[in-house]
Amino acid sequence: MKRKLEKVTSCPGVFKIVVFDSETNDWNEPPHGSMYRAFRYEQIHEGKRRKVSKYFNSLTSAKVWALGSHARTEEYKLPLLQKNPSAGMTFGEVVQTWLKVWLPNKQIGTQLRYKAYLKHFEFFWNMPVERIEPSDVDEWITKIKKPEYLKMGHTTRCDYRHEFSVLRNILNFYASRYNRNYRLPFLKDHKAMLKVREKLKARKDLTVDEFRNFIGCLQRICIEHDCEAVYYLALMQYSTYSRIQETAALAVDDFDFSRNKILFTKKMFWPRKRGFQTQVVDGAKAGGGKEIPMSELASKVCKEWMLKSGIRSGQLFMLDGELITYRQIEYRYTRALQQAGLPFSATHILRHASLTEFYQTSKDLLLTAAMAGQRDLRSTTKYTKVRDERVVQMQKQMDEKWAGILS
Repeated sequence: MKRKLEKVTSCPGVFKIVVFDSETNDWNEPPHGSMYRAFRYEQIHEGKRRKVSKYFNSLTSAKVWALGSHARTEEYKLPLLQKNPSAGMTFGEVVQTWLKVWLPNKQIGTQLRYKAYLKHFEFFWNMPVERIEPSDVDEWITKIKKPEYLKMGHTTRCDYRHEFSVLRNILNFYASRYNRNYRLPFLKDHKAMLKVREKLKARKDLTVDEFRNFIGCLQRICIEHDCEAVYYLALMQYSTYSRIQETAALAVDDFDFSRNKILFTKKMFWPRKRGFQTQVVDGAKAGGGKEIPMSELASKVCKEWMLKSGIRSGQLFMLDGELITYRQIEYRYTRALQQAGLPFSATHILRHASLTEFYQTSKDLLLTAAMAGQRDLRSTTKYTKVRDERVVQMQKQMDEKWAGILS
């Protein structure tokens, strides 16, 4: 059987094992045995090192072993400050205080993401905060939108709105702590200036029939590769209108069969930085989480998976005794969507589809927001789209009314 190693870009030294399937003429995961091979250098004697390797069943274990005792976070190195006492507090000084006082109170995923944004603010670093003018913000936006600057980041970037929100957050921190009369140097047109290119307007929705097609393909893939937990996870995500990180964090105790309720108060932390492991953390993405009625489908999925997996307590969805990683879920979702002939490649599509279906049935925005666990109705309006088949149906009704006009 032909096999090869595919590099895992998120971690040097770790490779994914794939085997060639002559029936499909494609490279797939091995049906049994190890899934990853990791390499690292070890000291032997007289300063010499040798390259050693080891096989693993999970990506997390392979990463930890490859990094060895040198596992650490890769944090952005702050530029040196040029202090000028007469000029007042500089932007860099505010950032250093913000990192010590405000940011540690946020969840670890938020901390890592916000720290990664700091590299875009070097333009302001040695400027006195109270001397930053709207014209400086204009100049900064012009700089970060230049082609040579964009090449250093993601090639698919559409805008800088997330970075802009962190910049606003830092200056709001200064205003609240040091000068309540400070006026932020932002104008209304700054948000519009942050756009780099137009985002593709693709339909992100699945009808019930399309979901049935997808889930059938996913079931075949998961049975073939012995990862049925992902199949039941997808059914649970769809039947609970939830985000993937909230569904993956569900525990047996979150299902109250006496009250027929499901409680969402935790989420998965899937790190993109070295030295961090997948873990369950408190707090859903939208505030304190949600409690929703348990649908018949969710109840059947839970009971069937508990019976099949033997899980009676703790985390509901596990793979090989470990927490499921995002890549394990996304890879199988994408393959199933491709096999079903659907032009999508993400995990959020199931939540979007089920909430759109809920709104189509209820026609009630408040009820849809409650099932979504959203407090801001503006976020819920994205599920109120009109589907094509509904437009066709309404036009047929109009044709019946118009019958006889032209005779």
